[in-house]
Formats: sequence, C-alpha cells, structure tokens
Amino acid sequence: MRILKRFLILSIFFLLCQKTSISSPIPSFHNISVSLLTCEKTDRYIYALFGHSAIRIRDEARQLDLVYNYGTFDTTDPGFYFNFLHGRMKYFLSRTDYQTFIRSYLMDEQSVTEQKLQLSEAQKSKLISILQTQIKPENRSYNYDFVGKNCSTKIIDLLSESIGPDFDRSLSQVSQGKGPSIREQLGAYLKHNEFEMIGMNIFLGKQSDTLTNRSLSLFLPDTLRKRIDEMQSQERKFSGPITYLFKANPNTRGSTSLLSTLFYGLNLLLLFPILGRLLIDIRKYPVLKLFASFLSGSFLLLLSATGLLLIYLSVYSELDLMRHNFNILWCHPFYPALFFRKTSKMAAIIFLAGILTFIFLSINTMPFPAFFPLLLLLILWLSFHILPGKG
Repeated sequence: MRILKRFLILSIFFLLCQKTSISSPIPSFHNISVSLLTCEKTDRYIYALFGHSAIRIRDEARQLDLVYNYGTFDTTDPGFYFNFLHGRMKYFLSRTDYQTFIRSYLMDEQSVTEQKLQLSEAQKSKLISILQTQIKPENRSYNYDFVGKNCSTKIIDLLSESIGPDFDRSLSQVSQGKGPSIREQLGAYLKHNEFEMIGMNIFLGKQSDTLTNRSLSLFLPDTLRKRIDEMQSQERKFSGPITYLFKANPNTRGSTSLLSTLFYGLNLLLLFPILGRLLIDIRKYPVLKLFASFLSGSFLLLLSATGLLLIYLSVYSELDLMRHNFNILWCHPFYPALFFRKTSKMAAIIFLAGILTFIFLSINTMPFPAFFPLLLLLILWLSFHILPGKG
C-alpha cells in the first residue's frame, strides 16, 4: 500500500512537470524579424527636418508588430526648449504598434523605408531582451545630445551590444576616412529652409566646422540607413534591400518654407529705413520717420537679445557645438549704443569691423547665400551711421 502511494505521488509529480514544460516552451525567434525604419525629412516640423530612425520587431507567430522609438520627448514640459539649448534634454524610449506608427507618417506625408536586419536567433534574443530592459520606466530615459545621443546613435549602441565586435568592425570599415563637417551636413538638409538655416548657423560654434570624421555623421538617420546597407557581416550583407513602406509625393517636399518666405519679406521691409534716408528727406514725413525708427529699433533690439543668448549659451550650455561661437562678432548685445548720438558713430565703426572680421574668419564654412541679406542689411545700416546722410 505504501509502495502504491509513492507510485501515485511520483506519477502526479511527473505529469505536473510535463504540463509545465508544455505550457512554457523554449521561445523560437525564427519567425521574428528585426528591421531598421528610417523616416525621411519633412519641413512640417522643426524636429523632423533631419529625419528619424526606429526599430521594428515583428513576430508572425504571436501576431505582434511593434516599433521601438528612441526619439520620444515631451513637448508639454515647460522647460523643453530651455533644457534643449542647455544640452540637458530628456528623451526616452517608447513602444507602439506598427500601424499607429506608420499612420502618423502617412498623415504628415513623410516617406518611411525598412531594412530587415540579418540577425541570428541568438542576436535577436539578446536585442529583444535589451529592449525589454530599456523600456522599463526606470531605464527608458536618457540625456539627449543632437550628435552624440539621439534616435540613430542609440540604435547603433543597441546593435553593437546585441551583435558584438563583428558589428563594430563592419560599421568601422564602411565609416573610414574624412567627411563633411557637421555644419555642412546639416546645411544640406536645409537648402529650402533659409530661416532654419540661419538659426542653426547662428547657434553652432567653431567645433561644428572641425569635426569631420565620417563616423560622426551616423547621427543622421539617412546616413545610418546608407551605412547599414553597405555593411557586410560574415561575408554576407548585414541587411536586406531598402524598401519603401510609404513614399511621399515629391511635389509635397522641397518647397520653400513659410518661415523662409517671411524671413525674406522681413528683410525687404527692413530696407525701408535705408531707402527712406537715401531717396527722400524722411524728416519731412513724421509718420514715415516714426515707422522707420520703429523698424530699426526693433530689429537692433532683437539682434541684441539674440547676442545676449549666444553669450549665455557659449558659457553655460553643455553642448560643445555651441561653444567658441564667432557669430558673437556680429550678433551681440551692444547694438543699443547706436541709439545714442555720442556713441553712435564709433559704435558703428566697431560693429562694422566685427562683421568684416566674421566674414573673413568664416568665409569657407558659413552658408553665405542664406546669410547675405541679413549681413548686407547690417552693413548698410552701420554705413549710414558712419557717413553723413539725409535725416
């Protein structure tokens, strides 16, 4: 009887073990695909001017299709732009279903491509394990850096940790040699966005011209897509062909932005005080004189405020790209000196010398076609303060 009881206990224990092993099989990654998604640039939003990268995980067996996005931020944060300029911006990893992700880019007319990565089951397992760890609330945020840590470079870190030295070696091989500077690379994206081009170049310092290693360009999603396409892993391509999940109508891209149009319109308007002094005796027309004084004063105060911000950021910002900024030679907080008769002429001479020095130092690096209207306007104004003229 005691032997029969032991036999029943062992039988029940064996069946329970069998049930546990059947209900929790070893997961298979054969039907799981890992892809790099690249969202091309759009002029609709400032943060989308340079594109975007994300990781897609598709599990056909479990009917899961997820997108992991390192480029998520909270625009409702009251200190968003302040922290961004200081280099203390918090971005975080988010996860959403693929249909929700692609739908937002369809609405914005933003092209999206996919490259399926040729990973082993072990590499897929490790990559997914890392993502599951990073998506936890205590792990998902990171300090954003436009060049050093963004949606593209974080994907590089993810693939490097998942695959190991083979990935690092292959990426290094396709990223050898010198390349264009960071300023030149960003400028290529802003050909039709003159307002944004000027804003970006005003805030970028000297270091953006000296960093010319090709590996540094991997912070741009388009560059990451190209390098992944060129990579070889164990004598085979690291990824499948680049395929478009959605291709935007070319007619909706590359047009001059509204801000650029407003910028050139403002430049034409600011010519009014100069033309008023050059063509007529503006003192005879009090309303025109008041309007011209208002335009001149507003513009100079705006330049002074921007110059004050440049000096502040060059000292306190944690972004190295904003330091040693030659734009302070012409965009500085000292323009109010032009409002006083005793200091006007001497200040104008000093300011004009600063502009000419800036042009001399930056002739090979600055996109002067975009800067030309603004600098020409300043030179003309300062010349009228130096030379005797009407009014």
